[in-house]
Amino acid sequence: MLSASHQPPNPGIVAPKRTLSVRVRLMVLAVIAVVPLLAERIYSEELDRSERIEAAQQQALVVARQGAAAQNEVIVSARALLQTIASARTTFDASNEKCNLFLATIAKPIPWIKTLSVVDLQGKIVCSSFPGAIGLDISKRAHFTAVIDGTDFFVSDYIVGARIKSPAITTSLAQRDVNGATTAVVLGLLDLNWFEHVAKTVVPPTGSMLMIDGAGTVLAQYPNGDDLVGREFKDHPLIQAMLAQPEGFIVEPALDGVRRIFGYVKLPGTQARFAVGFDEKTVLTRVNREMWAAFAELGAIVAFALLGIWFGGERLLVRPILALAQTAARIGRGESETHATALPWAAEFVPLAVAMDDMAGQLNARAQELHDANDQLRELAQIDALTGLPNRRTFNERLGAEWKLAAKLGQPIAVLMIDVDFFKKFNDHYGHVQGDTCLRKVSGVLMAATRARSEPAAATVAAELPPSFHRIAGRVRRSDFAARYGGEEFAVLLQGADYAAAMRVAERLRQGVENMLMAHAGAPWGFVSVSIGVGIVSRTEQSDSQALVEVADAALYEAKRHGRNRVVGPAAVALSEAV
Repeated sequence: MLSASHQPPNPGIVAPKRTLSVRVRLMVLAVIAVVPLLAERIYSEELDRSERIEAAQQQALVVARQGAAAQNEVIVSARALLQTIASARTTFDASNEKCNLFLATIAKPIPWIKTLSVVDLQGKIVCSSFPGAIGLDISKRAHFTAVIDGTDFFVSDYIVGARIKSPAITTSLAQRDVNGATTAVVLGLLDLNWFEHVAKTVVPPTGSMLMIDGAGTVLAQYPNGDDLVGREFKDHPLIQAMLAQPEGFIVEPALDGVRRIFGYVKLPGTQARFAVGFDEKTVLTRVNREMWAAFAELGAIVAFALLGIWFGGERLLVRPILALAQTAARIGRGESETHATALPWAAEFVPLAVAMDDMAGQLNARAQELHDANDQLRELAQIDALTGLPNRRTFNERLGAEWKLAAKLGQPIAVLMIDVDFFKKFNDHYGHVQGDTCLRKVSGVLMAATRARSEPAAATVAAELPPSFHRIAGRVRRSDFAARYGGEEFAVLLQGADYAAAMRVAERLRQGVENMLMAHAGAPWGFVSVSIGVGIVSRTEQSDSQALVEVADAALYEAKRHGRNRVVGPAAVALSEAV
């Protein structure tokens, strides 16, 4: 018989489930109590940051307006100078050396003048402070024609000239006789002297100053902007924001990658934008330092409170609880002389296991749904939605695979790069809906002439084509592969095709598009046509497949340069030469 002290546990008694200890719960409560204080501190710091950013924006905008005012002063001064030249010129012959010396003498001491010139009514420069400009014909230039047509004073947009490789604007003024008739045009070419002056005066070492034209091309940047001048950045977020409004401010990474606070304005009389930016990190240095100091102070308070709870709780809470537990154990052993009050226990997470099983079942179902959705997305990612042709990514993958096959078999490989002629004019004249229809019909030509015709989308598009076109389909190789390369540009891959075969296929495709006789008022010949560049390489060893695309693209450029609606292909070259 077992003694009372060695009896087995009673199966009817369920062991209590453990939860967070009292000390941990108190620490959690302490952290929760600090959250409102932390939120208030964060709000205060963010408010301070916003105020500083707003102040920097206003300052940048003020400086930008000062720059615009500086340019305006230059233009006003230029007009007065041109009026003086126009009045003084009546005292001598504009074509002799005395006029050239007169203009050179005036232009030399003025820092913002590049050249001064006089143009006759036929548009030829007859007198200039820059001898190399004499004899130039500017009859087609806007600053000449505007004055001839009646404008008294004209200011051009900023341009980078062919002879003077720096941004400048041209001012022109009509010289009139006593009857008010225009007898000549006086020109002044103005540079960006004011830009550097403003930059060195008001821009801090970490700041930046930028000027762009209406197309997003960099005209000037301070500091270190020589490598950016002349480059177009119309897709850059900063440039897009500047071109969208005549004036404003924005916080964006600059062209050098540094995040700055910019203020910008449109320069008077031009489409150019002038922007001044302050380094956001520099502006917010003090705010950030105060924020981290506040967080460190708050963190120290929280750490002190948690340590107090941990070590103080051991003596004040944990030990009494353990003593009560020992008392309960003695009561459980039957020591009837021991009495204790029932203790409240934390709630038990009984449903947790059931909830986890249910969650696991749902996650498995979701995983299967994701797998199916990914398969559908993978298929959609390979096809161009508008034309039904494979897209550029699929074309590049196919080109890589066919390239390896050609190298293994020792066969040539060709690529046709195809561009719809004057497509922008087509869109502008007929609208984007008809533009999409045009692209679908052109893709139908390619689908019918390649294995893409077996796809459902190919049948839909090909049905819209004239019957004469479908003769192409029976004469193409089964290894052809067509794709929409981007915009109005398409590409066709010809595995095993030599130069002659590639040129024949290209000409059939060009003729097939022409045979559609789809009206195009913007094309010289009155119908939609394509230009095709042929790239053909052989001996596929140790080469890069993209070299083939570059060869075809260069040929396409030549086709467009020589009149469009034609096929151009270079002589076959070895891949070792193409790379």
